Amino acid sequence: NSMDLKILSSAVQQIATEKGISPEKVFSAIEISLAAAYKKEYRKRSEVIRAKFNTKTGEMQFAQVKTVVLPEEVRMVDPDAPEELGDERETTQRGDPVLDGEEVLLPRYNADRHIFLEEAKALKSDVNSGDELEFPLESHADFGRIASQTAKQVILQGLRDAERASIREEFSGKEGEIVSGIVQRFEQGNLYVDIGRGVGVAFHN
Repeated sequence: NSMDLKILSSAVQQIATEKGISPEKVFSAIEISLAAAYKKEYRKRSEVIRAKFNTKTGEMQFAQVKTVVLPEEVRMVDPDAPEELGDERETTQRGDPVLDGEEVLLPRYNADRHIFLEEAKALKSDVNSGDELEFPLESHADFGRIASQTAKQVILQGLRDAERASIREEFSGKEGEIVSGIVQRFEQGNLYVDIGRGVGVAFHN
């Protein structure tokens, strides 16, 4: 799958400029959203999915991420046993101990997001406990449309946030001043006035 890189790069650059952040951070936000969309569409809820977007080619790559653990660093629980307190948290904060009353519980082992060190070393000799291993996932031909929609939503939200921040900055120093505008409508006792980059409201008490 690939995306229209020229259009995407232009939109990302606009957001980055208006919000005063690096384009890399915008692309990072898009990658996070793409990973969430891919996971929702094709993978299990308990898995950790990572997306990488090639800014030179527009290609997307997805991988399942597993954290390397030692047997003594996790709790071995029957996979069919009901989830315990903190298990939901472990899906997002991998490797963190969780509290069960006064007792500190080790993370519950889950083959979807953990891999034992011995097995990991067979794949990568210099790996250590706490490291992450990525396992490439297949591309889905029908994901392009979803990916485009997801990226578009991130970009549009970023543009809206940038616009709001810009407007706040423009009018923050004008409190108490008189500004001119064009009356748009009078609704439920409130007066709505077009003041250029925003709409002013005169509330009726």
